[in-house]
Amino acid sequence: MNTLSLSKQLIKMKEQIIQTVLTHYPQVQAVYLFGSYSVGEERPSSDVDIAILLPPALAKEVGSLLLGDLHLALAELLGKEIDLVNLRQVSTVFQKEITMSGQQIFCADAYAADEFEMLVLSFYQKLNEERREILAAFAETGRAYEV
Repeated sequence: MNTLSLSKQLIKMKEQIIQTVLTHYPQVQAVYLFGSYSVGEERPSSDVDIAILLPPALAKEVGSLLLGDLHLALAELLGKEIDLVNLRQVSTVFQKEITMSGQQIFCADAYAADEFEMLVLSFYQKLNEERREILAAFAETGRAYEV
């Protein structure tokens, strides 16, 4: 398959993802594509990594999206394995990786998405400050734990 048809396929896939997410969660604030599809390194066997940003109360209510209706609908629609992430319910490190390395493919609420991304960076910076000594000791000794 040539690059042009792959690009058209990816654009169509993004549109399908957005429409399916909006059908299940019309309140979605943003949708991110991350992993191999976000950097153009997908293979036929690659799964599709998707993160959705929901309002805080809804994100808490929904919890994990694994094997929920949206997850199943996306898998059926795209014919691929899906890794679906509720962005407010994962670790700070994972949030940072998704928002900084992934690709925002939809944004319904730019203020909420920007605020979330700034908070993630702030929390990530604080986390790195708190674990600076631990990381330095690991770099020096090559051991994660003292026995």
